[in-house]
Amino acid sequence: MAEPKEDQEQDLGPLPCSPCRGTGKLNSNSGGEPHSVDCPWCEGSGVLIPDHDAQAAQRPEGEQLNEKPQPAVD
Repeated sequence: MAEPKEDQEQDLGPLPCSPCRGTGKLNSNSGGEPHSVDCPWCEGSGVLIPDHDAQAAQRPEGEQLNEKPQPAVD
């Protein structure tokens, strides 16, 4: 008897981070000169971190994510 699909997904182990392709590094041109930076989505581990907020480190301390819909701009 075949295992349910849900059980098969759990057997895969950790998934590689898609943005950095599992390398833990991204190329950045910020500042005008290309350089390598740690991937903010996996924090340099190369492994996908479920429900991770990659932009949290860039927010000023104490600032919360505004989850209210923004008004349309005409």
